[in-house]
Amino acid sequence: MSIKIFISYHDEHPLIQSDILTPIQTGCADAPKLFEGMLRDDTGDNISQHNRKYCELTAQYWVWKNYDKIGNPDYVGFMHYRRHFMFDGWRGRDDFVWLPKGAVYFVPFMSKDYQQIHLSDKLIMDTMKDCDCLVIKPYDVKHLSSHNCRTQYGKLPKQDTKYFDILVQTARKLFPEYNQAINRLAQGSVQYLCNMFVMNKALFLEYNNFCFSILQAVDKQIDSSSMDDQAARFLGYFGEFLLSVFIFQLQLRHGIRIKEVNAAYILNDKPLKLSYIKYIKYWILYKLLWGKPRQKYKQKFKELKHLKKLYI
Repeated sequence: MSIKIFISYHDEHPLIQSDILTPIQTGCADAPKLFEGMLRDDTGDNISQHNRKYCELTAQYWVWKNYDKIGNPDYVGFMHYRRHFMFDGWRGRDDFVWLPKGAVYFVPFMSKDYQQIHLSDKLIMDTMKDCDCLVIKPYDVKHLSSHNCRTQYGKLPKQDTKYFDILVQTARKLFPEYNQAINRLAQGSVQYLCNMFVMNKALFLEYNNFCFSILQAVDKQIDSSSMDDQAARFLGYFGEFLLSVFIFQLQLRHGIRIKEVNAAYILNDKPLKLSYIKYIKYWILYKLLWGKPRQKYKQKFKELKHLKKLYI
């Protein structure tokens, strides 16, 4: 069994690399600098120039269209330089989590043993040997006070629910056999996050045909020419929704072995020195301020509080 899991990089950060783990730079077509020691998404058949809309999905597209160049593996997957599957089953602290009651846990920084403990090739092979598809445990957006996935999408920076409606309508038109799974997304509150997965080759090829057929059709219906970079990320967000639909569809089939695991979110490249002055400062600001500034300093205080527990 051969496996390749691609780690998407858009900025320079420490490399995570092994026989299985393969770094790839996204958005290379317009990148001010090309990074050493990793693949690029702008060779062969690619959509690298559209990275501002597709985000990390430009790497996924490149792998799909250039599968022979990656060794034709039996399994292929994607993670992010700071978001990783925990192949050893690790679970973080419930008070130090990316989203409330979610399965993506903050990690202050990667220790020298981090990759060997959580991401070793042996752990990955053992996890996938009786599995067809691996994803992060699903998340219910009701924990974010959103009625459903459509509502939550509308809360994202500079995103409009009318685009979500276009996504749903387009998916129904192009893949009517997915209607039950599409309904589950359109009417429900559960989704699979981060555009992260590992799939066997057959499912990967099927998923990408499903995903990019819809995204390209949606892109033609939405004028993004005057959007800033944040607003233009709609196709990247839609990738998460389409991954959710695809997993829902797989759950309707017989014999597809799906595993759901925890994930880590790395906060910093290097260990941070504890600053008790900052610790007190963030606590005061968190208590005195309101609205978004309060949430900002509340999060900073929680991070330092967790670091304090780790170091003492």
